[in-house]
Amino acid sequence: MTQRERLRRAGILCCHCLRNIAFYRSWYQVGRPFSNSQFWINTNGNFLDIAVLEWCKLFADTRSLHYYSKVVVEPAAFMNQLLFSIKLTTPEFDEYVKDMKTYRDKFVAHLDANDTMNIPKLGVAKNSAKFLYEGLLAQAGNSDIFLDAPRSASRFYQEFLAQGKEIYTP
Repeated sequence: MTQRERLRRAGILCCHCLRNIAFYRSWYQVGRPFSNSQFWINTNGNFLDIAVLEWCKLFADTRSLHYYSKVVVEPAAFMNQLLFSIKLTTPEFDEYVKDMKTYRDKFVAHLDANDTMNIPKLGVAKNSAKFLYEGLLAQAGNSDIFLDAPRSASRFYQEFLAQGKEIYTP
């Protein structure tokens, strides 16, 4: 896979993560509509699971082809800027990665014997995916790698949050 392809695919993963977080959160922002319908409950749970899976490809799985350090030009500088942007220390971010991986590994990829499922908070996932996406756009510069892609991660997220709220509004 070329660096160009890797850059584009990492951008796609950022967008998939952000869209799924937006749809997941929109459910709660309109007051859990359709709460008695297993279809909507399952759909909303799937948004969470996919958001976690996509985020882990970018930030938790060092063997992933799209792990941030294999995509950005200066991984150490990127991580320092990311941590500053999301207001976390390295140990706090590492703990968040651990929590996301635990949810992914113990409840999404497998159903282990754990009795308690801790659903991860998605603020860090959202903000880090947005930060990475904006960095990828900047790194691509004027090339056509992201020609058909959103120009703003924040706007992209807000559009899908609004769309989800519209659909979930009873």
